[in-house]
Amino acid sequence: MQKLTIPSIYCPFPSAISPHAEKINQHTLDWVQQLNLVTNEKAFNRLRASKFGWLAARAYPDAPLDRLEIVSDWNTWLFILDDQCDEWGLGKFPEQLAALHARCLEILSGSTAGSEDVALVHALYDIRARIQSLMPLPWMTRFVQSAAEYFESTVWEAKNRFLGVWPDSPTYVLMRPYTGGLYTDIDLIELTEGIALPLEIRKHPHIQQLAVITNNVVCWSNDIISLQKEFNHQDMHNLALIFHHHQLISLQSAIDQVAKLIESQVRQFITLEKSVPSFGTDLDRDIEKFITVMRAWMRGNLDWSFESGRYQPAEEIEALLA
Repeated sequence: MQKLTIPSIYCPFPSAISPHAEKINQHTLDWVQQLNLVTNEKAFNRLRASKFGWLAARAYPDAPLDRLEIVSDWNTWLFILDDQCDEWGLGKFPEQLAALHARCLEILSGSTAGSEDVALVHALYDIRARIQSLMPLPWMTRFVQSAAEYFESTVWEAKNRFLGVWPDSPTYVLMRPYTGGLYTDIDLIELTEGIALPLEIRKHPHIQQLAVITNNVVCWSNDIISLQKEFNHQDMHNLALIFHHHQLISLQSAIDQVAKLIESQVRQFITLEKSVPSFGTDLDRDIEKFITVMRAWMRGNLDWSFESGRYQPAEEIEALLA
């Protein structure tokens, strides 16, 4: 691939990190080993370098340790599943992937993991049991639905890979918030912050749009950051690669176009959050916590990308931070 200049990604929100970052990271590494999620030493070293616990610490900087551990384990579980899709070939076989996802949904919905289940399923059972002890059934139902949409979206990706189909940009933009799995992380804000937003707030157009924007900023930023990874795997699920393919423009122009879209979304978020109506003192406090974590996700994802070894050496992505 030609040498490319990575543009700055506009994200003026302050950096923050939990004081528990290293504890969380070590907990998740121990958890992965205990449940045999990664048995190959090289893969485990790559996992260690990725520092997934630090992503949770940056995205939810004010959360209690025990709840951050759950979030870190969940996101690490998602990344390991993603690696199986990319590197083990599972992402090119939609029927096999759909079967695994169906079993995962059974576990999230209350089934017990058995001796015939793979390590990923047992790990998911552990996560569900810990979440279930803290959150009420209505919230669990919403979380399972978000997970189901993530699973369905990754099968959509697998079908595209299997058939060699490039999605058009509007379809990709529609699907990207689901393939990123970030709606589950937005659900988890209520877990980490100890809040319960009622339906009239969760479904308010401003709150819904702020969540969409957060998804777009995080996922499109990842499309720039992970460009080399997707290019190496000949994967078409990357907004810059899609612009490059369909618009017949240079890859550099496509990357710059994505960066401009991200800036537009961030500016829209800043404007929109100022116009969220008041719902009373207590609920307004909870809404502010909710929005604060969405800001932290956008900033923290970039900060984590800089310190993580998942995508590129740190010096190669330093220019992403603005």
